[in-house]
Amino acid sequence: MRRILIGMVLLAPIGCAPATPIVSDFNGDSVKIVQVNMLGEGARSDRTDAEADRICAKRGRAAEFASQRVLPNYQVEFLYLCL
Repeated sequence: MRRILIGMVLLAPIGCAPATPIVSDFNGDSVKIVQVNMLGEGARSDRTDAEADRICAKRGRAAEFASQRVLPNYQVEFLYLCL
């Protein structure tokens, strides 16, 4: 029992790591970013905004948040317009 408790304590920080934003679609005018939302960490953040800005900057534009939707498998998709 004690080994299980120690293992859970050691693995707890792994579950709290912020999710990495992943670009799922980019067409020049908009970019979609998907993020895992298993523990509620899929909320829009500075990391998702920065990733959208980085992608839109490839066309000399800035990203503007437009919407978000919940996907299956504990994912959230954010839509940014490149203006």
